[in-house]
Amino acid sequence: MLFEVRCAGCGLLGWCPCAACVEALEAPEPALVPGADSVALLFSHSGVGREFIHALKYRGERAIARWLGDSLALSHLGVTASAWPMRIDPASASPMEIDTVTWAPTTAAHRRSRGFDQAETLARATAKALQVRPERLLRRIGSGAQSGTGRSARLSGPRFAGRSSALGRRVLLVDDVLTTGATLAAATAALEGAGAAAVHVAACARRGRDRFPAVA
Repeated sequence: MLFEVRCAGCGLLGWCPCAACVEALEAPEPALVPGADSVALLFSHSGVGREFIHALKYRGERAIARWLGDSLALSHLGVTASAWPMRIDPASASPMEIDTVTWAPTTAAHRRSRGFDQAETLARATAKALQVRPERLLRRIGSGAQSGTGRSARLSGPRFAGRSSALGRRVLLVDDVLTTGATLAAATAALEGAGAAAVHVAACARRGRDRFPAVA
């Protein structure tokens, strides 16, 4: 059975996403994630970029999840957003070596209401594109959600515990949206606390200009 595919940005039938929507993506503001060995961001959480994230996060659209995972993999290989869409020879890129891809798990309430964890979906798609195994290396402590909270609450961040299987691993940590960076900073710290050899961060969308405070 064939299923119709529509662009997550404009709804155009035929491909997801369409070339025009990819071209319309806005460049993200830079962000700092304390403790991370590198940070890669794909686009701004505005306009078409917001539609892409909503299609993933609230509708669970598999086509945009695959494209976002491929794009996060390309960002790890050093391909910038301005070069999309394109095919590259991985042998000509300079990727930072990783052993696995993981994610900062969402709250149990969000997982129940949506039926899935969008960060896990992204991690699995990214790992498939990079031909490495995704692993659940983080456990969320508590039930507080970041979405919809103010800046002060966001900066305090959620809490995570790293699993022992992170020991000695070079990890690519992925997420859908980076706002203050608190979630990814907490996840990075947990992975490093569990003995990860390196933690590289990649997120699809950057929301606003609300940078994480500098660390002395």
